[in-house]
Amino acid sequence: MSDEETNAKAVQRLGRLRSTLREREARVEELERRLAALEASTAVRFGRLVAGAARDPKRGTRLPKELYRLWRKRSAPVSAAGRAKSGVNPERVDRPEDRLLVAGPSDVPIIAGVLAPGTAAVLAEHAKVVTLYPHDAAIALEAADVDALVVDAAAGEPGGPWAYLGVPGMYDRDLALHGLRRIAAARSLPLVLWGEAPPATLASLRWDATVTAPAGLTELLEPAPSRGDAEGRPATRSPAR
Repeated sequence: MSDEETNAKAVQRLGRLRSTLREREARVEELERRLAALEASTAVRFGRLVAGAARDPKRGTRLPKELYRLWRKRSAPVSAAGRAKSGVNPERVDRPEDRLLVAGPSDVPIIAGVLAPGTAAVLAEHAKVVTLYPHDAAIALEAADVDALVVDAAAGEPGGPWAYLGVPGMYDRDLALHGLRRIAAARSLPLVLWGEAPPATLASLRWDATVTAPAGLTELLEPAPSRGDAEGRPATRSPAR
């Protein structure tokens, strides 16, 4: 892998990390706002007063007065100063991940896979495998630094995390796969169908390549600068089988 490719991957990964961090900051800010609203809610304050009186009988004599005061203030607006404020703007500080980028990238292809358990073990001998699961596949694919999305023709067999993928009526699995395909297309990742005799629902989809052997996958993902055109663009590979 050339230095330019390494730098390009590092920049892409940095951008994804910053995007993920912005999303996390927004979620934390929203949770803080909700927590502040909950802390100031009448229901929570009522529960605390009653619980405090139950723990300390001496406070029971003051409970009616405190409950009346709470009832009087039940419609009072919450001041803006009492709301949780967000921390920092992630774009205006030095990001720690800038210094945590790995200097030595992987010397073998990295693939994200919708795989049967046995296939994951086979491909792990020839590439680094990021196994995707239906419940968080989209998040994992967006954050992972991979070279291709590989879908196993046998992923839908019973017993695996993608069981019944491609079976008519199992829409949750199909929707998850289509979401992954959209992410891969947006990131210009090759869509690779792995294995023989895929179900018709998978075979009818558009694939950049169909591969049935690890050597074909390795050949597909290896850069081929010598085949580039006069302007240095890499040549398009034909589907490997």
